[in-house]
Amino acid sequence: MLGPESGFVFERYDDIRGQHRILEANGGGVAVFDGDNDGWLDVFMTNGCELPLSRGDRRTHGELFRNLGHLRFEKSSTTSRLIPFGYTTGCATGDFDADGFDDLYVAALGPDALWHNNGDGTFSETTSILGRSMNEWSTSAAFADINGDGHLDLYVVNYLDASDETPKLCPQPKSPDGFEQCPPAMFNGVDDVLLLSDGAGRFVDISESAGIAGTGGNGLGVVITDLDGDRQPEIYVANDGEPNFLFVREPDDTSASNETPGALRFKEQAMTRGVALSEAGNAQASMGVTVGDCDGNGTLDLFLTNFFGDTATLYLNRGGLVFEDATRACGLRAPSRDKLGFGTVFFDVNNDGWMDLFVANGHVDDRTWSGHGEPYRMPPQLFLNNRNGRFVEVSDSAGPYFQGLWLGRGVSTGDLDRDGRIDLVVSHQRAPSVVLRNETSTAAGSLTLRLIGTESNRNGYGARIRLTGQGREIVRELSSGGSFQSGLSAEIHLVLPDETGHEIRILWPSGRIDSRTSQSGVMLTVVERKE
Repeated sequence: MLGPESGFVFERYDDIRGQHRILEANGGGVAVFDGDNDGWLDVFMTNGCELPLSRGDRRTHGELFRNLGHLRFEKSSTTSRLIPFGYTTGCATGDFDADGFDDLYVAALGPDALWHNNGDGTFSETTSILGRSMNEWSTSAAFADINGDGHLDLYVVNYLDASDETPKLCPQPKSPDGFEQCPPAMFNGVDDVLLLSDGAGRFVDISESAGIAGTGGNGLGVVITDLDGDRQPEIYVANDGEPNFLFVREPDDTSASNETPGALRFKEQAMTRGVALSEAGNAQASMGVTVGDCDGNGTLDLFLTNFFGDTATLYLNRGGLVFEDATRACGLRAPSRDKLGFGTVFFDVNNDGWMDLFVANGHVDDRTWSGHGEPYRMPPQLFLNNRNGRFVEVSDSAGPYFQGLWLGRGVSTGDLDRDGRIDLVVSHQRAPSVVLRNETSTAAGSLTLRLIGTESNRNGYGARIRLTGQGREIVRELSSGGSFQSGLSAEIHLVLPDETGHEIRILWPSGRIDSRTSQSGVMLTVVERKE
């Protein structure tokens, strides 16, 4: 855990005042991205403000930390002109105009904002190009090429219809301050929004025509990734207290309608695919979500964090968009029951080629007065992949941070010091956020893969990477979204355990294939091959 001498000093302001308003509980997310293209990953933290929004509080704002190298940071929101005011929640990064510099979307308790990276170290707010106002309570967001035209589209997850002017309050005489947080079931859910790039620098709201609108849901997390290997991404949304969503693209069929050929339509299939409910058939209070091939079978699995007293959920991908709840069999059921999880990531913490798991925990409401054994602050958790279909918790030996109690919320990953090991950034409530340096001892080499699409979207979101030469094939995909209200670095971390050449095969979203033979190194940038 870095100290203040690193320059990374940030504590989110959530206007927590003792009324237990539901608006206070979610905290904020974090984005890790190379905003200035100097090879070092920078960090953006969302922030809150005084409520109601009508007060126009401008004392707090989101903060961009420029990475100076070797885990030294400087605040650069003022110099970069990236100063998002308001009650911001989530964030996502992507080069939506393909100019070579990643842009930033900041979700909020209305209004959201799109920040264009000018390429000279500054940002400009360009929210008007979205084509519609985004004033809902947005949580997570993700850039992805939804229709395969080479341009990044934008999916925005919305949560509840809750007022900041006249908040719904739930009196509780037993509580020390007379209130407890109202449950999400007392609020109406809000439809998510799908914005399609027109290829000319603007977006079009296709939520209704694409089948996204009208589904409701209490969305908190999202991943957009190709779960069945057909080069068309699915959209998976983690809902709080409602069945989760899996939006699957329907085949183009204009024979029986007046639709434009190639019109984009999705069908919600989470229930039939086995990723809507728990093994017991219950809708869970899903917060964060992460995707990765954790069992090494070449398909991408899903892991979700849930509420205290319930368990997290691991859905193993059995192929053909069929999933199985394997939480108990994989050893994740018991250690998650007494936790309330938010941000979560699959990542290879020890460079052994297998995906491990981090979870940030913390309750949404202080109920320590209830006598039911519900803690407020909670320790985070680190699970190592045993390579045999099970995870084992190693939090007790993972370092001092894991011995502390926190209100963990957003989490992001990236190799911040370029030492070949993936580091973590964790956003907290009621405590400073942290950068966690990965100091795991490992003899294996590694490689950071950065993709530049030409026919595909410039970030390479949706590209699938296969690494051979280790006695087995390792599959990774550059998915978009993930964690909770956070944006993960658009890089692929590969482990190369020896000095022999390893074949890296890249299947781009366009269908083109690139192959590289590489040895251990810091970074490899691959530009999509043109015909």
